[in-house]
Amino acid sequence: MNSKIHNHSKEGAALLVVLGVLLILPLIVMSIAFDAKLEAQLISYKRNKLKAEMLAYSGIEYAKAILAQQSEVSELEVKELGQEDRDGFMQMALYAQRGLSASSTIQQGTGTFTITIESAESGRNVNLLTSDQWMDIFEMANVPSTQWEELIDCLTDWIDDDDLHELNGAESDDAFYEEQGYPVKNSQLDSVEELLLIKGWTPEILYGNGSDGIYGIADLLTVWGDGRVNINTAPTNTLLSFPEYEEWQLEDIMLARAGADNELGTLDDGITSLDQVGADTTNFKLESNYIKVTSIGESSKTKYQVTAVFLLGSEEATVLYWNEGPVN
Repeated sequence: MNSKIHNHSKEGAALLVVLGVLLILPLIVMSIAFDAKLEAQLISYKRNKLKAEMLAYSGIEYAKAILAQQSEVSELEVKELGQEDRDGFMQMALYAQRGLSASSTIQQGTGTFTITIESAESGRNVNLLTSDQWMDIFEMANVPSTQWEELIDCLTDWIDDDDLHELNGAESDDAFYEEQGYPVKNSQLDSVEELLLIKGWTPEILYGNGSDGIYGIADLLTVWGDGRVNINTAPTNTLLSFPEYEEWQLEDIMLARAGADNELGTLDDGITSLDQVGADTTNFKLESNYIKVTSIGESSKTKYQVTAVFLLGSEEATVLYWNEGPVN
């Protein structure tokens, strides 16, 4: 009797062990499958990221080839090429020559790169603006006039190479910079975003704040060029920041940009003379020496972006600025 009970106990224990294994085994299999799937996804992402990165670099090289061609291309040459200019290479070179913006998407195997070539001088150079010009910009952007003098003086103290305080300015010994843990730069700005490091300059002033009615000024500004704005590509608000321009005059500028056929994207695009739109050479220009190139490589919805600014020269364009990273 005891022997039978003992045997039944053994069988019951064995059954429990088997059931436990049967319950655990699927979990182990699922865990292995999940790890394998996750690893495959990571490998796929890394492969696509690397491919997108290489495509973005290819776009930059493609743009450099366009910039190398821009000094020699003619409208007649592009017309003669016609359909042979399949990727719009020569037309983009023509647009670059005229200081116009142009974009193109090129298929490379299963991926693509999209490049945009545009003037880096479509805004007003923050390093060269006078106090009066800043006030015109602030007024247009609806920045409260009570802040104007502090903003201008603090910017002046940030840029100048001395330690003398402007009346409403701030040098490195100001409590603001001591709290932030960095001194004033005593040099020109390298980016528009650098304004946010200066006392008094806030994201609301740069990017706008609907509740306070401030429109934001970042899109009006640049750090590139000689202070003259490329009238072929300057946004409407940039042109309106010049007090001598009225809205009705902007219509004439937009029409002139479209060329004789009044159609954008054709070979006759671009203002050919400042006199054509009544613009002066003190504030405006037609061509650009500083060119911004944005290249976005894409592979299986994974994107990588490279942004560069080139200085056009007699030979190869020189890289002055470079920024790259994944696009979310």
